Amino acid sequence: MRELTFKGYLQQQLCELSSCNSKSLYKFARLAERNARLKSVLCLYLVNFVPDNLKKQLCKRFSYVAIECERLSGVPLEQLCGSLSEYATIYENYLSHKNTKANEDKIKALMQKRIVELQKEKGITNYRIYKSLDLNPGNVNAFLKNGDVSKIGLNTARKILVFVNEHPLNIYKSA
Repeated sequence: MRELTFKGYLQQQLCELSSCNSKSLYKFARLAERNARLKSVLCLYLVNFVPDNLKKQLCKRFSYVAIECERLSGVPLEQLCGSLSEYATIYENYLSHKNTKANEDKIKALMQKRIVELQKEKGITNYRIYKSLDLNPGNVNAFLKNGDVSKIGLNTARKILVFVNEHPLNIYKSA
């Protein structure tokens, strides 16, 4: 899977905030006149990723675009996203979205560690877990034995943790 770029994130946000399945900057500009969040994303996108000739055409047609682009032009992206609050929020949301998988992987690794501890403590086998929860044996084993967090999703890891946590202590486990 490709890594999310800031340009790609802004394009995604333009489509999402406009509620239209289009890539047309003119449509976005028309809709942004009445939508402040869309306006901020659009102007940030225009200033940083759109060729000057297209940006000039949009500025001629939409006065609010011209005003906002003038305000933003010449300001480096890092400074712009750090100083102006509406743009800082957009950038922080991008970083959060971009780092979601890494954060989930850290959470799954902590869950795996706790699950393995509870398995030993309660005498629960991997077989019991994947049979009871109807999960893929290969993926569960890779996750529990090798700590491969890419093999299962966060919801599945939660299911396993809840199952192991609520499972009664096996009084017949070998010492």
